[in-house]
Parts: sequence; C-alpha cells; structure tokens
Amino acid sequence: MDAAGTRTEQVYRRLRADILEGKMSPGMALPFARLRDDYAASMGVLREALMRLTAEGLTVNQPQPGFKVVSLSLDDLKDLTETRCQIESLVLRDAVKQGDLEWETRVVSAHHRMERTPKFDGQTVAPAWAQAHQAFHEALLSGAQSLRMRAIAANLRAAAEVYRQWSIPFEVVKRDVSAEHRAILDLALNRQADAAAEALVSHLSATRDLILQGIAAPQQ
Repeated sequence: MDAAGTRTEQVYRRLRADILEGKMSPGMALPFARLRDDYAASMGVLREALMRLTAEGLTVNQPQPGFKVVSLSLDDLKDLTETRCQIESLVLRDAVKQGDLEWETRVVSAHHRMERTPKFDGQTVAPAWAQAHQAFHEALLSGAQSLRMRAIAANLRAAAEVYRQWSIPFEVVKRDVSAEHRAILDLALNRQADAAAEALVSHLSATRDLILQGIAAPQQ
C-alpha cells in the first residue's frame, strides 16, 4: 500500500471509531474544513475515507450539506434488524455446518477475549470491548464458505453498531448480554446450527426491543 493509501486507511479507521464510539452524534454534519483540521488530512483522503464509510452505512452523502453521520430512526432500526436476522442467521448456519477446528479455535479465543475485557469505561462502552465484541461476531461467521455473504453481514453489523450504542442506556439490569453470547457459543460449538441461529436472532432482536421499549417508556 502506498503512502496515500496508508493515510486514507488511517483516517478511515479513526473516523469509523469516532462514529461507533459515539464521539460523533447521529445526523451530525461532517464539513471538510473541520475534518481537515481535526484529522490533519487532505480533501482527497477525507473524501475517500467518507465514501468507504458511506458504503458501510455509517455516513451519507447528499448534495447539500454533503457528508453527515447517518441519522437514526426507529423504522430503519426495525428494517436493519430484520435484515440482519435473515442474513446473519443464514451465514451462521453455514459456519456451524462448515467450520473446522481452526474456526472453533477462533470463536473460543474471541469469546474469551471479549469476556475478559471490561465492557464499560465510565458511562460509555469501552472501545476495547466494542472491538472484542465485533471480533467475536466476526469469528462466529468466519466459518461460512461464502465470502460475499460474510461481507454483507459485516456491512450490516457496522451499520447496526450505532444502534447498539444507542441501546446501552436502556440495558441496566434488563439484559444479560454475556449469557446471550455464551448460549450462541455453546450451540455453535455443539454443531446445533438451527438452535445457534435462533439464539443469534434473539440476541440481535433484543437490542431492537430495548430501544423500542426505552423510547416508548415515559421519561422520569
């Protein structure tokens, strides 16, 4: 990779992390002048990085005012969750059926790292845990044969990450995420493809349901 490509990758990763960690709020405008100062990057590098993020569903590009962080909506949340449930359950079924010993090792290792990483840093989700959480879900699907299906699942997961961040205030004691992950892990390793897929669908749906319930609840 040449110097320009390396710089674009660096800026892309920084922008992506800032969006997923909530440092840039949903719907926030991303003017080039400010980004150029904040990320010390050229217009060309910023545009390429933002186009990659747009392809992942994390930013949008409109004639006016240009790039902005994707806005969140309950209708989109419902649509995105339903699509993820269909795609990821299909990919996980294939991974459970086709995955070899190396796949099992990746899944167990990723789960162990996630479980041993503190989830919260003050009132926000720790970046290290968010990365470990993503790595676990990627490992689960990595045994599937179709690279295209895995890529689709990865893009959907990236788009859903901002919603997962949105659900955190509603979690409190209402949800045992660790138990949900353990259930998926155990079923996958026991080669129970349909049951593992059902557990994954329940896991993905729980985030949607928490947000819908939290938004509908009367504010104190």
